[in-house]
Amino acid sequence: AGIYTAEAFDAVMMIGEAAMHEDGANMAMHLKMVGVDYAGASGVHNFMDNGDVTGSGYDVCSFNHVPTYGDYFNCNHIWTATGGLAAATFMGATVKIGFLNDATGPIAVYAMGFVAASQIALGIANTIGWNSMVQFEIVYADSGCDGTTAGAAAQSLVDAGVVGVVGAACSGASIGANAVLSAAGIPQISYASTSPALSDATAYPDFFRVVPSDALQGQALSAVVKADMPADGTVGLVHMTNDYGAGLADSFTAAFTADSSTLCTTIGYEQTTTDFSSAVQAMVDNGCTSAVLVSYAADGAMILDEMSTQMWTGQVYGGDGIAEEGLAVDASASVDGVIATKPSSGAMGTVGYVFAGLCAQSADCAGGIYTAEAFDGVVVMALSAFAQMASPSATLSQVIMATGQGLEGASGTISFLANGDSPGAGYCVGDFTEDATTGDVAFTCNRSWDPVNGLA
Repeated sequence: AGIYTAEAFDAVMMIGEAAMHEDGANMAMHLKMVGVDYAGASGVHNFMDNGDVTGSGYDVCSFNHVPTYGDYFNCNHIWTATGGLAAATFMGATVKIGFLNDATGPIAVYAMGFVAASQIALGIANTIGWNSMVQFEIVYADSGCDGTTAGAAAQSLVDAGVVGVVGAACSGASIGANAVLSAAGIPQISYASTSPALSDATAYPDFFRVVPSDALQGQALSAVVKADMPADGTVGLVHMTNDYGAGLADSFTAAFTADSSTLCTTIGYEQTTTDFSSAVQAMVDNGCTSAVLVSYAADGAMILDEMSTQMWTGQVYGGDGIAEEGLAVDASASVDGVIATKPSSGAMGTVGYVFAGLCAQSADCAGGIYTAEAFDGVVVMALSAFAQMASPSATLSQVIMATGQGLEGASGTISFLANGDSPGAGYCVGDFTEDATTGDVAFTCNRSWDPVNGLA
């Protein structure tokens, strides 16, 4: 914590070396001799005629305050008379973290938001690690929101030498990636995969997530529909048949029919479907007055457009796959009045406020989904990798489990369960509003649901 310590060391060592030449005689002459290309702790020294040293430039340092972690004084730049101001050469260890981003496929509209959030986390992690001689690098790979594509992407990350992987977003992609990553002993933290299937730690080892399982979201969605639907109303279910869609659809159906209520129709479709005319026609033919969509933004928008084409005007509900303004990017029809659920952030703490402020400075981050969770995934992985360097006998998965206990994150307090799940903080129940004049769209959480208090 001192200053000029390396220089003090060099001064003593140079005097000592000069004294050894003639048992301390003619020190001025011998100091000049020693002071030619002397490789010291503070740099290479060359005495000029007046006794000065040319020096190796100046470190340019800054104080950095990282909320909840501490203050850091980092010398990230250097100034020299010949080169001016430049980035300092980092001499420590660089740790690679993989990031599975669904950059193509049905949620590609949100991909840049995930990247923006991960970069905010990277900046904070590297601020913390600089003086400890550790820096992190994120290696990105596209999972395509698809299990097969994600498996190949995961292998590319293994080959790149990552210590852990954050992602994927889509549940099927996380499942496909886990087969490769777990076999390589590389842990994985998903920021958006909610399929109940991923709660099976035996089938999906070394898998963690900072979002709750859809086993609860189905209950939340059912509670909203039952509270809003008139006595003579009926509801149909239109859902993807992939891991995410099937999991949430099953959860919703089980909760909705538990009291012998029935669905007017249930329609499953492949993730690659682009024609929804028959699905909407089935809603019309079965007299459905409302619909629950388990979809992503792109296909959800196509369904809304088809409903508009067929002039079906019932109430539309959805899950977290459509619960952000990005739904309106792909929809020609109005999204006004659509109601959707998504995991709630816990009570916002210091980290949450800091992230919100930084995220708001990026249009991609501000308009994204699960950005706080993507941030948290990178932070947990980086802190865990850093901690493991001091405890190499522990596996990274063991350190992740320990790190993720009561950790304040941007999305709330993170406390991993034994199977890697996060219990979550309930669900936001939000409404889409669209200004008919300007076309501006907003998604606002006006209600909430949790298993203790129900819908409020």
